[in-house]
Amino acid sequence: MKDSFRIHASDGYILSVTGFVPKKSNGIVVLINSATGVRQEYYHDFANYLSERGFRVFTYDYRGIGHSRPVNIKDSKATMHEWGTLDYHSVLKHLFLTYTESQFVVVGHSVGGQIIGMSPLSENVDQIITVGAQVPFYKNFGKGLSRLKLMSFWYLMIPLFTRLFGYFPASRLGLFENLPSGVALQWARWAKNKNYLFEELPFMKQRFGALHQHALMLSFTDDEYAPKEAVDNLMKYFSNVKWDSWDIQPKQIHQEKIGHFGFFKRNSGILLWDHIVDWIGRTHRIKESKAA
Repeated sequence: MKDSFRIHASDGYILSVTGFVPKKSNGIVVLINSATGVRQEYYHDFANYLSERGFRVFTYDYRGIGHSRPVNIKDSKATMHEWGTLDYHSVLKHLFLTYTESQFVVVGHSVGGQIIGMSPLSENVDQIITVGAQVPFYKNFGKGLSRLKLMSFWYLMIPLFTRLFGYFPASRLGLFENLPSGVALQWARWAKNKNYLFEELPFMKQRFGALHQHALMLSFTDDEYAPKEAVDNLMKYFSNVKWDSWDIQPKQIHQEKIGHFGFFKRNSGILLWDHIVDWIGRTHRIKESKAA
């Protein structure tokens, strides 16, 4: 069963949330953090799959995106920093207060994995799964066309189009959902620095380093938006997390392509989703045995 509702972030902003209720709960709550400019509906096949296996799953839209967007995107004052410290933080807090006896897993896609480290409440999450989460500094992207495209994106496209339109018109460019100007410009500013967000927000290093739970980092050999070097770069900031790292080739699951978005598509992702469920169960048992 699927249920849509709204919650107030800690600053009063209204966020759109969708819950997937299992017929019989296994006591585990999963929260899914979206990639940049990706509406929560994109993750609903994955959420429904988990729900059918007993998980209570939640997706949501960051401020300025999807059902959490104002009528005129130019009116949005959102920043990427707020996606982590206000939106993710507030949804996670709401779920903690609602499901007090549950185990919690956070799944973060791309920037959704990065912002897990932004909330101090993440210390209370039992397990973390990141999918294509990376530091998008151009030197993490080899020396070919991918690097040139990325540099053009950060240094030219985002600054130029955002200032021209008053927001970043990503959908016109065939990319993803349009982004509020504050999100787009902050994202580009971070990505132009080898220290990424930690250059502008140095206190975040301590917050990321405070996390210590079991975590799974997924990367894909054909992901041009999150090559292994960029993914490994992000892992270093989660310095005390107990990482398992899976770098997956499409042919391993009999696919021609996975890329940055294929994991959450039923036709390709479903071949991996059972392994994710097994990993959650296995690391949960490790946690329980140590507690005993």
